[in-house]
Amino acid sequence: MREVRRVHVLKFGSSVLARPAAYRSVAEEIRAEVAGGANVVAVVSAMGDTTDDLLAAAREVAPSLPDDLMGSLLATGEEASVALLRLALATAGVRAVGMSFWHLPVRTQGPLGSADPVAVDARRIETTFAAHDAIVLPGFVGVDETGVTSLLGRGGSDLTALFLGHALGATEVRLVKDVDGIFPADPKRFPDIAPLRTATWREARRTAGGVVQDRALRFAEDHRIPFRVAAPGGTGTWVGRHDPAHDRNSGRKASARCA
Repeated sequence: MREVRRVHVLKFGSSVLARPAAYRSVAEEIRAEVAGGANVVAVVSAMGDTTDDLLAAAREVAPSLPDDLMGSLLATGEEASVALLRLALATAGVRAVGMSFWHLPVRTQGPLGSADPVAVDARRIETTFAAHDAIVLPGFVGVDETGVTSLLGRGGSDLTALFLGHALGATEVRLVKDVDGIFPADPKRFPDIAPLRTATWREARRTAGGVVQDRALRFAEDHRIPFRVAAPGGTGTWVGRHDPAHDRNSGRKASARCA
């Protein structure tokens, strides 16, 4: 019988996946997690400026941008990123599978451009780990109750990762950024300032503007989800990990699952 391994959800944003070579570095980070005894769910954003380039192209094609069509267009950036990381993982020798948002959708409710995640087939993810050590999934993208492609808002891959971490009862959720954590003040104005090593969810909401999506921070606080914000290979900032409320809520999983 295959041992039950802990699950780590790692989110890699567009700034981390800025160029093709970055996928090889990310694959090595995932390989290290697997070697350390974890199964990895890798949530990826589109590469670099892909989303902005797609938006600019759409504005040249059409004077107005219907939300139902824009979701399908922008999702292609995340789908390409899934395929690129899957290639890098194969080269690195990691047993991995990539799934499109249609194969394993995050179900959503609300406006198509800023939808709320409400359900995912967590059982399917768990059973997929019987034959794979890593699963690559697109962030930012979902499917609403009518089957239309939806988006979780700008920076929505953060929300995807936290939602999946909650649904899976993940041991760790890590948002991998181009900065090593959350800073108490703008590091561009104060270059010698050090990032916070720990923060409550409320403190993170006050100080993490522009680093973590605000809706994702609110979701983490509402559901008492500890997580880490870190640069590749960095220590970063633990958010909510030492909050007494976490001890009272540890081990709880999301009950929502797709039918």
